[in-house]
Amino acid sequence: MIIPIRCFSCGRPVAHLWQKYKEKTEKGEDKKKVLDELGLERFCCRALFISHVDLIEDIQQFKKD
Repeated sequence: MIIPIRCFSCGRPVAHLWQKYKEKTEKGEDKKKVLDELGLERFCCRALFISHVDLIEDIQQFKKD
């Protein structure tokens, strides 16, 4: 739902990079190139970004009872 503050595997802080990644990929840039520019070299961090699904807008529709 929300990007984790740190990578689950290695513990590197990654949350501050999410917005830049999202903006660049929505413009149509190659995901591999964007991850390289952001300095994400480890497979665990790259997998976290590629596999993340942002569902916060979908969940906000439902009320808590």
